[in-house]
Amino acid sequence: MKKMAFAAACVGAVLFSSSEAFAFRKFLDQFSEHYSANQISTQSLTGEQTCGLCHVRAGGGGQRTPFGEDFRSISLGQGSGFPGIEFLDSDKDGFLNLEEIFLQTAPGKPESTPAGRIALELSAAATLVVRPAAECVAMNLKAFGFSFENGSSDLLLNNVQGEIQVKVNGTNGAILARCDAEKLSGSLQR
Repeated sequence: MKKMAFAAACVGAVLFSSSEAFAFRKFLDQFSEHYSANQISTQSLTGEQTCGLCHVRAGGGGQRTPFGEDFRSISLGQGSGFPGIEFLDSDKDGFLNLEEIFLQTAPGKPESTPAGRIALELSAAATLVVRPAAECVAMNLKAFGFSFENGSSDLLLNNVQGEIQVKVNGTNGAILARCDAEKLSGSLQR
């Protein structure tokens, strides 16, 4: 009888852990789908980090990262999904979650952080003022609700040194900036 109870407990534990792993994978898939729909790659975050995006262990389960805690309490708890935590700084490293996701640094791990800031400011004359902390070989700008003067929501600028100005259309939304090689990140929300 004890062997049968032990066997049943083992089967139950395996089934529970499998369904738990499936649930974690479901959230990781939702994360990838949400950002893919917004043309933001998450390949290095989901490929290297796996469930470590929200959990301290890459395999998932157990203690959550600060991003995982915010996801559980705000995204799931309040039903806001990933947009509900994009403009938070879960790991308190000075960069918003969305900036880190765009640059593909882990938003829940302060040791995985952008190397510097790209300051973004929108002037009254519909001009985006961009100031990277260092020279940028290739800067990617992505607009949501805004567009650049060429009508696109994406803009690639090469060899950015010092302050530059870019004309934009629109009055509300968000703009993300990143320099991959230099690991610089920035955002503006209005």
